[in-house]
Amino acid sequence: MDGGQRTIAVTGATGFVGTYVVERLLAEPDLEVRCLVRPTSDVRGLEAMGPRVTLQEGDVCDPASLRELLRGASGAVNLAGYRDFWSRDRGLYYRLNHEGAENVFLAALEADVEKVVQVSTPLAFGVPAHVPFDEDTSPGPHPSDYARSKYLGDESGWKLYRERGLPLTVVHLAAVIGAGDPRPTMEVRRAVERRLPVLVGADTVYTYVYVRDAAEAIVRALLSPKSLGRRYLIGTERATTREYFTLIGELADVPVPKWNLPEWALLPIARRLERVAEWTGRRPALPVDILRTTAAGSLLFDGSRAKEELEMRYTPLRDALREAVEEIQADA
Repeated sequence: MDGGQRTIAVTGATGFVGTYVVERLLAEPDLEVRCLVRPTSDVRGLEAMGPRVTLQEGDVCDPASLRELLRGASGAVNLAGYRDFWSRDRGLYYRLNHEGAENVFLAALEADVEKVVQVSTPLAFGVPAHVPFDEDTSPGPHPSDYARSKYLGDESGWKLYRERGLPLTVVHLAAVIGAGDPRPTMEVRRAVERRLPVLVGADTVYTYVYVRDAAEAIVRALLSPKSLGRRYLIGTERATTREYFTLIGELADVPVPKWNLPEWALLPIARRLERVAEWTGRRPALPVDILRTTAAGSLLFDGSRAKEELEMRYTPLRDALREAVEEIQADA
């Protein structure tokens, strides 16, 4: 992608990672950013970023608004989707993460953009037969609707890449850590506030990435002429669940639960909590899909392609967690 002043269209710009991506895009002096926002979105953060950011109301489920968003854009980043392990409406995952992504891809083809970056997750690979897996590994079974719907969205893009020449790159972000995350998925707030009674899957290993590194990877994938048709697994630092919460405990000076309960013992409780949640509409403290994900075992992948081709270097997990913990403590 080169030339004069260019417009990058971004969906999901008001989300956790999205705001950092917009900020990083604005570090490129020749880029303007056009953000798709819903009427109910809090857009104050985007409005404060200055005149090179413009807002357009719409939704990834509304193809007409996507055509308007992408008209004249040279590139697009699709960050829209539902990122959690519980929803009262299970179809929401597939409307946003699958059908919504396909709508973005079709609008990008119509607008003849130069590059589309689809932001996904390593969970889209499901539970592969062998780990650590890499970008060329065949996917395994998906233990959650979130993982399955992200996989289907990615596959819609690759089908259009093969059949219609969609200029696609897919970035799979490890568990993203940093300040500003409104969702409880990573459990930092509950640990800091001493509301974490036990550990689940204490010896399960996950890979983590700092939110600014995630944004950097997305923008590098967008701007690199070598990334077309490539997948990138983003993140390299691994930690067990116990190590992860021990770090939070040290940074926040709070005790960490010592007891670990197996997933099978908690599943009956989690199912009852979900039945209550379906009635109240409030997210349960322990979604079943989280237990299914941890029971599937450690999520280990080889992130060397991004280090080599995108020249990624990563912030230590301790530093990323410190930022998240300090924000939570400042709000207390």
